Amino acid sequence: MFLRRNAQLLQQELSFEAELLEDNPVLAQTIHALNMQEIQSNQRGVQNILDSQESASKEQSV
Repeated sequence: MFLRRNAQLLQQELSFEAELLEDNPVLAQTIHALNMQEIQSNQRGVQNILDSQESASKEQSV
C-alpha cells in the first residue's frame, strides 16, 4: 500500500512538473542546459578517473 501511494505521488509530481515546463519554456530550456552541464561534468569526471587508472597501470608495468 505504501509503494502504491508513493507511486501515485510521484506520478502526480511528474505531471505537475510537465505542466510547469509546458507553461514556462524558458524554465524548461534552463533546466535542460543545467542537466547538460551536469552530464558533461560527470563525463569529464569519469574520464579523469579512467585516465588516472590507465596512468597508474602504465607506471606499474614499467
